[in-house]
Amino acid sequence: MNSVLRILVTIPVVALLCMLAPPTGGDAAAQSASGGAAPAVLDVGTFPDNRPWAFRGEDGALTGFDIDLVRAVAERLGARLNIVPMPFRDLLPALEVGTIDLAICSISVTPARRAEFDFTQPYYETSQGVVVLKGSRIRSLADLAGKSVTTVTGTTNEQWLRENRARYGLGPIVPVDGLEQGLSLLARNGADAYFGDLPALLYSLLKRPDLAVVERLPTDDRYAMVLALGSPLTERVDAALGALKRDGTLAAIHRRWFGAAPGPNSPVTQVLPRP
Repeated sequence: MNSVLRILVTIPVVALLCMLAPPTGGDAAAQSASGGAAPAVLDVGTFPDNRPWAFRGEDGALTGFDIDLVRAVAERLGARLNIVPMPFRDLLPALEVGTIDLAICSISVTPARRAEFDFTQPYYETSQGVVVLKGSRIRSLADLAGKSVTTVTGTTNEQWLRENRARYGLGPIVPVDGLEQGLSLLARNGADAYFGDLPALLYSLLKRPDLAVVERLPTDDRYAMVLALGSPLTERVDAALGALKRDGTLAAIHRRWFGAAPGPNSPVTQVLPRP
């Protein structure tokens, strides 16, 4: 028996197991029971024509509520943020093929999406609205009978219009890639109305005196961040979002973009279960 083997034989089993166990400290601190190692880079997809959630500022850099939020999440995770701009309709397919780790773009939680993707807890509650030219005679959904309506393709707005098209006798549904494109189409009479999420509409109309919201639908949609089904990052990202609610970071982001504190019991401040 050589000297090394003699030493190992005389070491108690518990002590030997401790010697063979992986080191604790920095590497272990960067892991969790559910999430594994924190990512070095967080690849996040968003659509950069979605004021005030994600858009390009005057300097060309991406900014907005969602951009501030995901930047804070990446910081919590200790990861470098890599934002990947793409059309809204490409966000969920990009998650499926692994091009991105996470998608954020005022994405509503729906039963169909929940069956195919992971969602974090909601971070915002919204409703939908109809915008028309102020000179238009349209004042309600009933006035849209036979009229063309434009909306962003691949959204719950488009889904609602198609599901309620016969009920209101709507005319053609004209899909566009983004809010600005839709409002531009409306302004040049390429459509009779635009249908979209109310917060984004109200934000855009601050600088568009030619347009008006004529109908508000209390659909109570909730926005959440989306990951691939079964992603090892889901619990980590959700925990980071919860921490941002508790420490007031998300409420501060809300005040920055909407000029007011979030309402009582808002998903901006309330830590909620994942859907």
